[in-house]
Amino acid sequence: MVPLTPVTSREDILSGPDSDSRTLHPDVEALECIMSSIPKHTRFDAPTISPLSHVRTSEYDTTVAVPRHGSRRNSVIQPYSDYSPYSSSPSTAVNSRAPSPTKDLDEKDEELLVPVHDRLKWRLASGFFALFVGGWADGVTGTVMPYLSAQFHMNSTMSSSLFAGTTCGVFVGTFLVESIMKYLGAFGVHRNAGSFFSLVPFRKRAVFDDNVSYSVVQARFYILVMASILHSTYFIMMGSQSGFPVMFLAYVMSAFSRTLLSGSNAYFAEGPKEALGYGLGLASLGSVISPLVCQSIIATGVPWFHFYYGSLVLSGLNVLFLFATFRPTARETFRDRQTALHDDRQRKSAFLQAGGAAPADGPVESVAQSALRLALALPYQWAFSCFVFLYCGSETTTQGFMVSYLLSTRDANPKTIGYVTSGFWGGASIGRIIWGYCTPRLSFTQRKYVIHACICGGVAMHLTILLVRSAPADAGAASLIGLLYGPIFPGCLGLAIDVLPAAVHMVAMALISSFGSLGGAVFPLIAGAVIGARGEPSLAYLNVALIGTMAVLWAFFPARVPARLTGVS
Repeated sequence: MVPLTPVTSREDILSGPDSDSRTLHPDVEALECIMSSIPKHTRFDAPTISPLSHVRTSEYDTTVAVPRHGSRRNSVIQPYSDYSPYSSSPSTAVNSRAPSPTKDLDEKDEELLVPVHDRLKWRLASGFFALFVGGWADGVTGTVMPYLSAQFHMNSTMSSSLFAGTTCGVFVGTFLVESIMKYLGAFGVHRNAGSFFSLVPFRKRAVFDDNVSYSVVQARFYILVMASILHSTYFIMMGSQSGFPVMFLAYVMSAFSRTLLSGSNAYFAEGPKEALGYGLGLASLGSVISPLVCQSIIATGVPWFHFYYGSLVLSGLNVLFLFATFRPTARETFRDRQTALHDDRQRKSAFLQAGGAAPADGPVESVAQSALRLALALPYQWAFSCFVFLYCGSETTTQGFMVSYLLSTRDANPKTIGYVTSGFWGGASIGRIIWGYCTPRLSFTQRKYVIHACICGGVAMHLTILLVRSAPADAGAASLIGLLYGPIFPGCLGLAIDVLPAAVHMVAMALISSFGSLGGAVFPLIAGAVIGARGEPSLAYLNVALIGTMAVLWAFFPARVPARLTGVS
């Protein structure tokens, strides 16, 4: 910017190399006439212009506020207008319906432009309760299984098929979660009323179709409420005593809904670092409490299925809390609409700059790459999934067969050995809560090595169970295994969030959870076959082999955040 030079007098204006000429330029003559009517010693000062350093802006702002000279109020330049880059009207045309391009920024506008996490504490609390209810439903299976087998005449194969139903539900949810999210997140950009999801599923979007856009906040709200309602049907079907087919479907629905709810893992991991550990710790706590409550109810003479009907109270509260806390706020709706308008204009401008035709020549569909395809193309996605596959297999095999192992090989007391499973899950809950507390204080490298230390400690405890022939010592080692296993799963998810691109976080969490569910179904079947062929002592050898493979695989994971793949944001 060229500074304005103050003018002090007529002599200053006429001074110069041509000041002695008798013939003056017409512009100079006109200026001389004007200056002759002004007092001789009058001084003109340049106007004060605010420098650009006073501009208040943020990467999340949709307006730019610049302080006006001589005024304490601010002017706001709206970057979005109704002008379209493909419009036939010139860029200087004024839309009579459009608002004024400038306005004063008041306190209400400033509140809308501040990028904050709306209802963060309430949403975290609601998400924690949802994970607790999921653990509550999942942890009671072992307690009611003897009563299910006796009432419905189920053999070991039919009992194991219930876990296969869980695996089926997880995989169906994994491959449908992205499509469901896109469908539920669609909203009308130019609607004056509230935003609701589009009624036309699987609709391909054209380049100049700026009426429908996608909102992550809206999709998360709908999918959490829908998944919590579906999860309540699990308690209804289990309590109905309708036979084995209905129970199998109940396990499928429970796993499917929990897979949709696993998208909240991405929400926790992108928020406070300790939230993911606390949430998974509360899920484990639900798996500890529900067997104790169910066993206490059955001990008083109440039928087992009354436990499921009573659990509907927790499920109803879960639906209510999720609906009340995750409902999109006015600020989030405003931000989504402004982002959609901005993305539309960028897409249209890029299309026209590339030589595309105007809308009169027909719409041209944009090709968007699926997040599921992006995730499956990433090597680290497969690495994390395979590791969780082994981890959940080792976890399920350890806690599922440890009681029978100690009874047959260590002559444990049948009246007290049942608490070993509760000790395992109690240790896992404590480990995950401690991990959630320590996560914000640890770097990526430190977290990686802490998990490796937990795995090595697990190897030592499994070797203790294999070599030490003492029921109390082996029971204590099983509890310590739960404590050491606790940080592994949330730590693995946290590292996956740091390594994998943000575009695939939702799908990546579902994929990792599905592989974990698959491991939890496959390895117990393998363990049952091995125990049937070789006897109970072979369980300890299988567990040592699993935890040893986990230790070797984890050693190849990066100790620092690797560079993101080009082309994937």
